[in-house]
Amino acid sequence: MYELIKLSEQCYYIESPSKVGIYKQSDNDVYLIDSGSDKNSAKKTLKICSENNWNIKGIINTHAHADHIGGNAFIQDKTQCDIFCSSIELPFINHTILNPVSIYGGYYPKEMEHKFFLAENSKAQDIDSTTFPEELETFDISGHSLGMIAIKTPDNIAFLGDIVSSETIINKYGITYLLDIKKHLQSLDFVENMSADKFVMSHVETVNDIKPLIKLNRDKIYEICNVICDYAKEPTTFDSLLQKLFYHYDLRMCVRQHSLVGSTVRSYLSYLKNEGKIATIIDDNLIYYKTI
Repeated sequence: MYELIKLSEQCYYIESPSKVGIYKQSDNDVYLIDSGSDKNSAKKTLKICSENNWNIKGIINTHAHADHIGGNAFIQDKTQCDIFCSSIELPFINHTILNPVSIYGGYYPKEMEHKFFLAENSKAQDIDSTTFPEELETFDISGHSLGMIAIKTPDNIAFLGDIVSSETIINKYGITYLLDIKKHLQSLDFVENMSADKFVMSHVETVNDIKPLIKLNRDKIYEICNVICDYAKEPTTFDSLLQKLFYHYDLRMCVRQHSLVGSTVRSYLSYLKNEGKIATIIDDNLIYYKTI
């Protein structure tokens, strides 16, 4: 863990619970791609950079989830580096309270005050800023979050954040977090046709060919859609549906899982409703979902 892995002459990553990418702009200047999940990860990242005589010029966040920005504040405080992200992710990095609020759907209980939901605030700016390294290409791959981006380096390495989950994660958790199902499916299509020598994801092994992972994740989304539609053949409330999905995927209920999976299931229901596959019925001040 926390081993420095070389990808190309300009690119590396630090193996950790949430990978930290490194783009080497010059002999001494580097940009981090995400900053890890917490202060401990940040300290190890700084140590590795120091050992290699690398100056951290900036951090580029693929998106604002806490396990990707957890090292931002500590690294920025120590190095005064810039932090960049897409415009819609900016408030979630500068005001990290928005992350648990958005996932919970209201002000959150104490259980959500956890490093995977709530990071420290840092000061980020838009990737459209004139100080952003112009040689890097960025692409909108939102869906997992409102404005997740891919970063492609001049030597053809693509950093893709949380665009896909591994087979192990999918089998363990069943329903992985997504915000906009339709947009995520479009992003999967886009990345499937992206050309790169290596594809680096935050929680998945680096691969030369991403197509099998794209198919695995796309198929899982369609499976979950079908399971929801099956359970909604008879009108069902959200809580009843969520309970059935927890049993179906052998998940254990707690406040955090209820928030994370529940938020994702709401996104699936919105997607299915917008696609004309599920209808809502209001009866006796309850909302029921019914497959059309």
